[in-house]
Parts: sequence; structure tokens; C-alpha cells
Amino acid sequence: MIADRHGLINFVIPRMAKTARDSTKDLRPAKTVRDEGARLTAKGKPRKRNPAPGTPVVVRLQPHELDLLDGWMVEQDDIPETRQEAIRRLIIMVCKED
Repeated sequence: MIADRHGLINFVIPRMAKTARDSTKDLRPAKTVRDEGARLTAKGKPRKRNPAPGTPVVVRLQPHELDLLDGWMVEQDDIPETRQEAIRRLIIMVCKED
């Protein structure tokens, strides 16, 4: 991986030479990706974004708060599959009351 002066990253992919004459062309630049602080995978490829729309929000909950959330989830007629879904439902319930 080589970055040039414009912030572009050139990924170099090795390929097999077909003849002795082609042996000087063992490396060729592949894709050029603008480096905008995106994380790369172990293979040097940009990570794929989550297809779900919206802004990710990280919330740190204490064990007693998780117990309350899990208890609320079990009491529901249609049990939310994930804690994220339960939190979304709670937000909608609270905001609709106003």
C-alpha cells in the first residue's frame, strides 16, 4: 500500500508473469482509493458500511439497567429480538406520550 502526495492509496496486487519478458511487470497498481480516515480490513480493503440508515449511537448501560431492559423485553407481547430494538421501542413510547 503506497500513499501519494494527494492522499490517494495505491493497492499493489502481485500477478504472475507469463513469460520472461513480462517478469518486470510483476507488480501493478490496482484500485486507487481516497484515504479519508476510513478503516481498512486486514487485506487492505476499505471496510463496508452498515447498510442500515441512521446515525449509530453508543450507550453504556450498567448491569442493573440491563436487567431492567431485559425484564421489560420479556414482558412484551411481541418480544423484541434485540436490545437495540427494545430501546427504539421505548424511545417511541416515551416520545409519543408528550
